[in-house]
Amino acid sequence: MSTNTKFSVYVGNLDERVSDRVLYDILIQAGRVVDLHIPRDKETDRPKGYAFVEYETEEIADYAVRLFSGLVTLFNRTLKFAISGQDKPSPNVPSTVTPTTNFSNKLRSPPRTD
Repeated sequence: MSTNTKFSVYVGNLDERVSDRVLYDILIQAGRVVDLHIPRDKETDRPKGYAFVEYETEEIADYAVRLFSGLVTLFNRTLKFAISGQDKPSPNVPSTVTPTTNFSNKLRSPPRTD
């Protein structure tokens, strides 16, 4: 796998039954996939539950994260997507936390003018 992490997307929360082919068939819908790697445990040879996909361009990788986040569920697991190497989700990805309205400003009485 190439070391260009700008084009690489982390895919998390994978069930061990997800095959390379199934994952590839989903991921190719965002754009050209250059490489797909599902790491395996050295002792058990079982998948570790995540994967890395490398796309042809940074734009495609960003698009894939926006496109797939929160929408892909395999074996009753919603997959997680992020640009590889970033600790925080992409700013273009909608947050899974619903914003709350701050009502405290709306409930205050207007200042008195006496």
